[in-house]
Amino acid sequence: MPIPRPRVVSLPLLAGIILSALFVYRARASDDPVLAWNGLIGDLIINNSDLENPGSASRAMAMMNLAIYDSVALASGTDSFYSYALPPGTIGDASDRVAATQAAYAVLSEIYGGTQQSTLDTFLADSLSQYADGAAKSDGIALGNAVAQSIINWRANDGYDSFVQYTPSGEIGGWEPDPVNPGQEAWGPNWGSVQTFAIHPIAGYLPGPSPDITSQAYADAYNEVKALGAIDSTTRTAEQTEIGLFWAYDRAGLGTPLKFFNEAVQSVAVQEGNTFKENAELFAMASVAMADAGIVAWNSKFEYDLWRPVSGIRQGDADGNDMTAGDAGWTPLGAPDGEELTGFTPPFPTYVSGHATFGGALFGVLEQWYGEDLTFSLTSAELEHLLLPENADLLAAYGLEGLDDATRVMTFSEAAQDNSDSRVYIGIHWNYDSTEGQYAGELVAASLFQNGFYAAVPEPVSLVLLAAGGLMLIGRPARRVGAGSVYPVA
Repeated sequence: MPIPRPRVVSLPLLAGIILSALFVYRARASDDPVLAWNGLIGDLIINNSDLENPGSASRAMAMMNLAIYDSVALASGTDSFYSYALPPGTIGDASDRVAATQAAYAVLSEIYGGTQQSTLDTFLADSLSQYADGAAKSDGIALGNAVAQSIINWRANDGYDSFVQYTPSGEIGGWEPDPVNPGQEAWGPNWGSVQTFAIHPIAGYLPGPSPDITSQAYADAYNEVKALGAIDSTTRTAEQTEIGLFWAYDRAGLGTPLKFFNEAVQSVAVQEGNTFKENAELFAMASVAMADAGIVAWNSKFEYDLWRPVSGIRQGDADGNDMTAGDAGWTPLGAPDGEELTGFTPPFPTYVSGHATFGGALFGVLEQWYGEDLTFSLTSAELEHLLLPENADLLAAYGLEGLDDATRVMTFSEAAQDNSDSRVYIGIHWNYDSTEGQYAGELVAASLFQNGFYAAVPEPVSLVLLAAGGLMLIGRPARRVGAGSVYPVA
């Protein structure tokens, strides 16, 4: 989770960044609304500090992409994720692209409106201006609004804003704030109880208990991260440091790891030449898998309440394990803060790794959707930041003087593994946090293909769609899906 830190950005520079981003997204909007709105959501997350956390970001992405997917499905006469009670004639001659555009806008306005509403309004107007006036456009707008409002209503009481009192136990082995950053407060004690989108019941996806801190398995993980993850490690290679930083995205201003994972889907979709309808499905499946995986991860985190390596190693002589030698001054390399070598440990319990769980879900979906372990490229904003001329000293402090490219080329399976391992390399997770988290995420991904892509629990009919009489139930549970799209290719 990003830790709020002061950021100084000149207004002309910020305006330039926003205008440049909007230009790129508008260019995409004319060809594929899915890519356009998924490009925009990352910036909306960055510019809303209250919602720049992994839970809120994953929920927003899932809601937006489901609104797109279901709008396209209803306009095309194919299966949708949710079922809708629509007055006859609601769909009419709706354009699927217009419906997707309007649905994405309506969901994002609900979540990120306020100070960012003008950005959304401008982007919508520009996007819709590319479609000719007429029934296809007006019906598409009406359908997109109806679908979006239904999803907004269905998710209004999903528990995203519930309050759960959490106080660290103070017990050996229990989570405590990062001693390097002692002002931390735990984020997300409620998130493990948020209503899932597709998986149900959640118990079938939760990992078992972590190794007892007196066990050999704990000692092995302890000694591994103690050596590899220390700020002054002599065993971590430059490659491992690069991997650790490449996947980080923990600090404020980068949009959370979810923005980065979403960029991975965008990269693959463009590389593979996906159609608009294929993207509607792929992005919906990927975002739903990650949203549900995040709920699984945070349920586990606060169920087991396990301490992070920085706490465990500093208190290693008190853990009752003769195989763990404590080091009261041990400091992890930590999640990068973009300014200093000493980073930070994210503010929530360690088991399981959210990164690994999100990544297992994402790359699991990608591999199963395409039916093969494709190679793709991905560029990290973390490394781009380090490669700026003014950060040469920080780059050298990391021992990465030879780094000259922020892009890595990898397969889906390599990406999932590197993402998981990265958390050990920077000293903020035990290895089983990552192993079990990745496996849990992969289980979530697999379930979407094995059980069909539809809502886990039937949703109540939206009151918005009940305004007129003579309702028609539309949107059957989707058929089982495999490699490729469930939409007919036309």
